[in-house]
Amino acid sequence: MKAEQAGNNGVSKKRQDTADRIIKALGECQGLLTMAARRAGVSYTTINRYVHDFPSVAQAVHEAKESLLDFAEGKLFTAMKEGNMTAIIFYLKTQGKIRGYIERQELTGANSAPVKVEISVVSERAKQLTEEIIKGYEENT
Repeated sequence: MKAEQAGNNGVSKKRQDTADRIIKALGECQGLLTMAARRAGVSYTTINRYVHDFPSVAQAVHEAKESLLDFAEGKLFTAMKEGNMTAIIFYLKTQGKIRGYIERQELTGANSAPVKVEISVVSERAKQLTEEIIKGYEENT
């Protein structure tokens, strides 16, 4: 992928060359910006600026990160096929929620008592609103 061509958009040859170097480095570094910056001979800040200034650089970042994600998912699926229980459990916890594979966390106070919530109010208006909210809550429970 090449950066935008100079001409009508007013991009200088130097900026175009830098954008092209960044795009190449992003592909080689799987979208890892710090590594790509070193490889392209620019700073991390420069890459961020070029991401905003050049749609082709932003697209290169996106494509490199998607490629790395595809790679990681492929490794996860391979581990699952090999019977790796950690991989299987991870997959079910993150992707199987719709089928009930979730962990539920409950908050309790000491000795399983209900959690007490204390509200500290600094202004009279805030105090009044807090009292109204508490009154409404108590009426609905």
